[in-house]
Amino acid sequence: MKNQNRVRLGQNKISHLFLNGSDLQNREKEVLEDACRKTGFRSTKLMDRSTWWNSREIGAFRYEGEFEGKKAVLKIQGVKPITSEIYMIKSFAKANKSKILRPSLLYGYLDWDEKMRYEALVLEFVEGKRIVQNPTNEDEIDEFFKLREEYRGNCVADPWIEKPGSSLSEEAKLNFEKWRQASFRLFPTHPSRKPEDKNLIDSAVKILVKNYGGVVAEFQHGHFSTTDLLKTKKGEVIVLSNLYWSWKPPFYDAVFGYHWYIYNLANLNSVTPALIEQQRNLWMSKINRLAKTEKDRVLLNLALLERATAGLNLDVLSIDPKNPVAEYLICRTRENIQTFLAKF
Repeated sequence: MKNQNRVRLGQNKISHLFLNGSDLQNREKEVLEDACRKTGFRSTKLMDRSTWWNSREIGAFRYEGEFEGKKAVLKIQGVKPITSEIYMIKSFAKANKSKILRPSLLYGYLDWDEKMRYEALVLEFVEGKRIVQNPTNEDEIDEFFKLREEYRGNCVADPWIEKPGSSLSEEAKLNFEKWRQASFRLFPTHPSRKPEDKNLIDSAVKILVKNYGGVVAEFQHGHFSTTDLLKTKKGEVIVLSNLYWSWKPPFYDAVFGYHWYIYNLANLNSVTPALIEQQRNLWMSKINRLAKTEKDRVLLNLALLERATAGLNLDVLSIDPKNPVAEYLICRTRENIQTFLAKF
């Protein structure tokens, strides 16, 4: 039974926070020492840093270490979100009905400190491997989408984030305005950006704004990707990136993982256009089967168009231009936009 009296908080727009600026990269040592002193966490080594589109600015970082005799992870969030990941993890754990999926255990935390400008989470150290490897195969992608069905059936029935007052059309327009600003701030003279890209992106945004009119947003994990599902030896699957629970267009969580998976193939040694297309076909074969009705097909094409447009605007530009497949991926992204535009 849903708790109608529970206070729900607003959703995060992490990509927009880039425009606010971050100096966490300059404060890392100071913040780490402060968090360790206050929580009792003992750090041993850096795990990773979260950046916006491979920029120098970081929004968060994670350290491996020990907490109360257990191996653990300290995550520092250094840019203030609308809603804390602490709240997100607690709410997800409470609402979760899945026997397979769950968030990381939260051992301890520090709420946002206005003076030190960070929040800290002490989390379990997850010993697991990604559901989908790079490169992948049909069985792994099948498992990924089975887990999507599992989470949609057991994790989202009682949303803990307030539904935005703005429509999907308004959200799409605002997102691309913000992302365009970020794109030119990060890559003001990108060698692969073409003058006609602006018109192509504008045309796609107009289609999104028009066709999302009247479409109802769905509560979902806004970062449901191949890097955020870790399978343990016990068969549990730990869901990461819980800052991103939010209201998104239908099928967004079906294409987000594919979108970034394809671009991340650029990190493989000896990657070729042939391998990229072979991997793309594996994903699209499964994605296309998700549309059961004509309405589904329209919504799925909109989701794919939105991601391809976001890709040309910024995401694919974050790949090093010197990478052998960078230019191929940019050209292919343009083609994808044109293909989906033709459907509308």
